[in-house]
Amino acid sequence: MLDVNDCKLLERNPQYLTPKQMEALKNSIERDGFVSPILVRKINRKNEYEIVSGNHRYMAACELSIKNIPAVVTTLSKRESKRLAINLNLIHGDPTAEQLAPFLVDMDDELLGQIYFEKELLKEILNFDDILGERLQSMSDVPNFDQQSSKNRPNCVCPKCGRLHQSVLK
Repeated sequence: MLDVNDCKLLERNPQYLTPKQMEALKNSIERDGFVSPILVRKINRKNEYEIVSGNHRYMAACELSIKNIPAVVTTLSKRESKRLAINLNLIHGDPTAEQLAPFLVDMDDELLGQIYFEKELLKEILNFDDILGERLQSMSDVPNFDQQSSKNRPNCVCPKCGRLHQSVLK
C-alpha cells in the first residue's frame, strides 16, 4: 500500500477518460474497491514513485479522498517504463495517434521496435507524423508494417526541429 502523496503521475498519459468514464471508475472503486493495483517505479531515494500504469485509478482515488492505494513496485528504468506504459495502454485502451505520438517520438529506435501496433493504429500513426513514420518505415521488423500505408502522409511536425510540439497536438 502506498500513500497517494508519495505518488506522481506519469509525465504524459497516452490514454484519456471522458468525465463520464471517470465517474464510472470512481463509482466502481467506491463499490468494489481497488481490484487492480497501480504499477509504480521508485524515482528517488525518498519514498516517491512515478505511476507507470494506473494514472486514472490514482486520480479517482485522490478525488475520493482515499489516502492509501495498492501498488506493485517495479524496478524498470524511465526508458523501459515508457515502453510498458504504451504497451499496457494499447492493450487496455484505445489511444489515438495524436495521443501516442508525443511518447513515441521520444523513444529510441530499439525501444520503438518493441511496441506492437494494431494495423489500423499503425496506419493512423504513419499518417499523423512524417518523421515518426519514416523511422517506423526504416525498421524491418515493425509488427504489422505496411509499406503502402505510408504514402501521402501530411507533415505534422515542426519544420525547424522536426519534433512534435504541444501546440500541434491541440
